[in-house]
Amino acid sequence: MLPTAQKQQTARARLLAEMERLLADDAGLGVLVPYNGRPDMTEEAKDVQMAWARALVAVHGHDRAASVYTEYASRRQRTVTESIGSWDNLVLTGRPIPRWDRDIHGFLCFSCLDTFATVIAADGDPLCNRCAREHSPVETTRPQWHAYSHSQFTFPGLMGEERKTGETKLLIRYQDDEERAYVTGEAGLFTEEISPLPGFISVSAQTHGDSRDTINLTVEARAERLRRSVEILATFTYDPEPERYDGHDYGFRFVSARLTTRSRKLGQLDTADPTVTEHTDLYQLLDTLITHLHGSQK
Repeated sequence: MLPTAQKQQTARARLLAEMERLLADDAGLGVLVPYNGRPDMTEEAKDVQMAWARALVAVHGHDRAASVYTEYASRRQRTVTESIGSWDNLVLTGRPIPRWDRDIHGFLCFSCLDTFATVIAADGDPLCNRCAREHSPVETTRPQWHAYSHSQFTFPGLMGEERKTGETKLLIRYQDDEERAYVTGEAGLFTEEISPLPGFISVSAQTHGDSRDTINLTVEARAERLRRSVEILATFTYDPEPERYDGHDYGFRFVSARLTTRSRKLGQLDTADPTVTEHTDLYQLLDTLITHLHGSQK
């Protein structure tokens, strides 16, 4: 059991580290109150953060991404010391979630259990706007820390047996007509129905390897935004070992990728010579993709 536990810890720890880096410079409570004394994020910074958030969800799945996000948000909440000052400062509205009992990551109001929480009461309970006005003094009610990209991580969760079947699957049919369903895992980044990349097109996907339990997957794809494009050749290997508490295979793990990026400056007709980079680290790959597609346009 030790190797499985280590893999689970490593995946969560790396995801948490990326969230700490991603959300460290955001405007924090700027999404909860009209103005909190700090400058807002630039539009470019917002675009990049949203792109990263969508990519992290695509790579890790909603369950793990939401779980790690709430862990990080809980840490950031401890830095919020000032009250909301006035109920008029609350600008977010709650959105009901069907079947509140699936809220395994704690996004809902502690009181009514059917609306997203937006503030924290003096006793630490998360409340929605309506319940806060009814049950909590405004002087002791603090805004609940939310990242700008909070909505990307919000996930009501799944209960019991549903969690084992809640991950997206890739269906693969072999030449002998056997059909298997594989947990998408990190290959979700380049899966057409899941990928957050703008203008994403899946060109081809091929499986290979001696064992169908630990199959390899090679994906060719491209993405395009404004005057920039990228061609992708990525490989993944399947990990059939379940992580603790997940109850299902880890899914496809990233192995390596080659990116060919192209860009065209404003006013130019010709595209600059392509830049080719090789990657064996998933997050360095994400950094290259997101910076190229969502970074400042010149």
